[in-house]
Amino acid sequence: MSQFEYLSVLISIIVGLAITQLLSGAARLIQIRKRIRPHATTLCWMAFLLLLDTQIWWAAFFRRWMQDWNFFLFLLYLLMPILAFLLSYLVLPELGDEDDIDLAANFAGNRPWFFSLFALLLGTSLVEEYSRSGGIRVNADSGFRVVFLAMSLVCSRVRNGRFQFWSAVAALGLMCGYVGLLFRHLE
Repeated sequence: MSQFEYLSVLISIIVGLAITQLLSGAARLIQIRKRIRPHATTLCWMAFLLLLDTQIWWAAFFRRWMQDWNFFLFLLYLLMPILAFLLSYLVLPELGDEDDIDLAANFAGNRPWFFSLFALLLGTSLVEEYSRSGGIRVNADSGFRVVFLAMSLVCSRVRNGRFQFWSAVAALGLMCGYVGLLFRHLE
């Protein structure tokens, strides 16, 4: 077993937990649909996070040729799926059997944490690339990450619901473009 194969197991487990959180939350929303009012912003961020979690797992494949893993580089890389898991957990409230489930209030209450963790994830990805490669390439990949970083910092400060909705729609559209542009095929 190569270093990559060994290390990627933990990455896959954490990404799997994040995706499980989103999918089980989506299924639970369907089950309790009569007791909740849909919140489009939350639903957009859920779709965004599903793409993000999948992209983190997919991007791990491109590290298969790395030979010089060290504990620091692995921790940096491990931090990205950990932060993605936390985002996947924060996007939805606990969906138990209580009567009042307010997706909009949950999103508003978690907004500063959600976007701060998202900014930290993006910053971590840039630091990890710099540590791994000795620099950050100026290309579409780094451009998308910088745009998402700026967007997350702005969204962490703005409370307006309409702004948050359109930001979620824009982020989902950008993420679809990002994945479509950068990860069309395996190398």
